[in-house]
Amino acid sequence: MKRSTRLLRWLMSSGADAAGRFSLQIVGTVVLTRLLAPELFGLSALTMVYVGVLSASTTALFEEALSQRRIVRKAHFGGALAAVLVIAIGLCAALNAAVMMLRGVTGVASDLLPLVAMCSLLLFVDGPLSIVTAVARRHRRFGDIAAGNFFGVALGTITGIVAAWRGAGVWALLAVPMTARTTNLLIMLWRCPVRLRPTADLAAVRELLPFGGLHLLGRSLETLSDALFQTVVTRLFGLDGNGYLNMANRIVEPIRGATGAIGHNIAMSFFSRVQAQPERLRVAVEQTVGQTALLLQPVFVGLALTAPTIILVIAGPAWAPAAPIAMLLALATGIGGAGNFVHSGLAATGRAGVGVASGVLELVATSGLLLLLAPLGPLAIGLARLLAWPLDVVYVSLIGRRAFGLQLSTMLAANGVPLLLALTMAAPVLLLASWSSLAPGALLAAQIVGGAVTYGLAVWLFQRDKARALLASLRRR
Repeated sequence: MKRSTRLLRWLMSSGADAAGRFSLQIVGTVVLTRLLAPELFGLSALTMVYVGVLSASTTALFEEALSQRRIVRKAHFGGALAAVLVIAIGLCAALNAAVMMLRGVTGVASDLLPLVAMCSLLLFVDGPLSIVTAVARRHRRFGDIAAGNFFGVALGTITGIVAAWRGAGVWALLAVPMTARTTNLLIMLWRCPVRLRPTADLAAVRELLPFGGLHLLGRSLETLSDALFQTVVTRLFGLDGNGYLNMANRIVEPIRGATGAIGHNIAMSFFSRVQAQPERLRVAVEQTVGQTALLLQPVFVGLALTAPTIILVIAGPAWAPAAPIAMLLALATGIGGAGNFVHSGLAATGRAGVGVASGVLELVATSGLLLLLAPLGPLAIGLARLLAWPLDVVYVSLIGRRAFGLQLSTMLAANGVPLLLALTMAAPVLLLASWSSLAPGALLAAQIVGGAVTYGLAVWLFQRDKARALLASLRRR
């Protein structure tokens, strides 16, 4: 099968996964917001972000190292699997011992610590899942990754809804990621082309650590940044405030996470082949940024413009404070998304240390801006991200310039022009919201159609050649 045909198949299956997961997230949110209070959403989000900090040690240490390395033996996979299981045992034991020692703690911590301890069992899922995902990435089995993600979220959503209906409280929300990830692991193990067993091969593990250790540090800083951000949000605006952030993430994150992972997985498979040829790598990164921006900018700008209507439809007027946060998060994602492919290009060349500096930058910028903007109220939550995330695009573009000749002006143009064109959708979307007396569902449908037509016309007028080239490329593939 030709490479272009495989790429189109990967994109189609991954796109279906992204759309499916977003739809399932919406369905789950519609039901769960009717059954559970905002503070429970805040508590569950805070729980999972701390579990994510722990989980980074099992997921980030080897997956990227196994995917990036030019030559990998089965011993590398077996040694990595054994290592993540040992790490999971140690962290879970330490965490549960800490919970026993901190009995009697009051406040939010009294509810949070036991939840984190129970959910830390996910480390035994996340670690092996990262290893089998690395196998799938090396074998270009992106359809398997998409299927595992989709069916995991589907079963997790059903489990969460049933648990909420039976009065499980915060555990209904926690059941969603726990079920989803476990199901994903089982599917990936079933589809894995290599039968893996943990092996005590320290030499193989040591070969992965130079890249894996730096990548782990960068990912840990990223997860710590999110954990600190949510902790500060809870401190400033209470669990309700973190619940509104959780609601905003439920609209933005499924698409941001899916497109980011899809783009990185597929881009890495091509970037890594030209990692020793700086000029070809530069062209590949710039073309990828330009083409994906033309497709993704209208998605995130459209999410930002329609966020108030979406929240009204899926959660009701009680969740209206989440709308401005969702709008700003979606815009921040659209503006900052171009940096993801530069990160992929740098990772393909083995520069894992860039992620460390990027993590420090995000940690300082997001939390510092949140504290500085706190007098604005919950609006500061989204505004801090909108101001902080573009800084990473500038930073990695400057690193990319030294690494393979990437031009910051080219990056800004490739991402900025589609962003400006996407902003033309504001006219019909906002006019419909101001003047229309339609029911929320009908208003949302009208806004989507009006925005899509406006963006299509703007692209045809100002980016016709690029649009034709992109369509021709897709037809050839």
